[in-house]
Amino acid sequence: MPSGEENVAYHVAKGFLDKFSVREYDVYVTVKKGIPPSRGLGSSGATSIATAYALNALFNTNLDERELLYLAGIGEAFTAGSPHYDNVAASLFGGFVILDLTRNLVFRYVPRKKIPIALIIPEISQVAYKKTAYARSLLPSQINLETHVKQSSSLAKLIYGILTEDLRVLGEAASTDYIVEPSRAKMIPFYSDIKKIALDEGAYGVNISGAGPSVFILHEDVESLVRIAEKIKSYLLMHGVKVHVHSSFISQKGIELIEIEHTT
Repeated sequence: MPSGEENVAYHVAKGFLDKFSVREYDVYVTVKKGIPPSRGLGSSGATSIATAYALNALFNTNLDERELLYLAGIGEAFTAGSPHYDNVAASLFGGFVILDLTRNLVFRYVPRKKIPIALIIPEISQVAYKKTAYARSLLPSQINLETHVKQSSSLAKLIYGILTEDLRVLGEAASTDYIVEPSRAKMIPFYSDIKKIALDEGAYGVNISGAGPSVFILHEDVESLVRIAEKIKSYLLMHGVKVHVHSSFISQKGIELIEIEHTT
């Protein structure tokens, strides 16, 4: 059994081979990617859906999207303690995704324009084993009615911002979280300072990426976004926190199969 990040691929592959009773082949999975694990960037989700998608193509099993998500959820269950499909759905479809967990449906919206985003990725030596499960344990098991109402309002505003592609509304809604952000902020060094710097410098939105410790920043202008991210990087380095920054765009496409020619 493999160790580290490839454990995720192992569990997905085992689930696939058991599902189709594949006994006549040995399957070897090698994971190569640029997403650092345990940083709140959907690393395990990317590995999970990539493994499921590749095996589906290799064995020509013609799995539909729902079945692919189910298989990928096996890998997420290994890292988080229970299957969840938000990251694997985003990796599979691209764009923005909303999950209907009662009917096992995925709703996808692909933005018409490129939406810039920057990531602040601090290096934290004490990142916990199965960090996603730990980050989940920090969340409250219950919330009061007032918090529920405010969070629902913020969520509705977020969806409105996505569908209208109004980045100011989207960023403001993304920055407003009454449940997850307050619970997980303590995992991230100088998080309140990071958020304040970003907003003071004109960022449209700031919040924790996934389970953290990465932080995402929204702005409509790439140059402004890079400037804000670099200012935060300088601040963290000055306070002894190693950090990487990365700028990109919300993906407009999902997973794709790339054929690589091997030379001998």
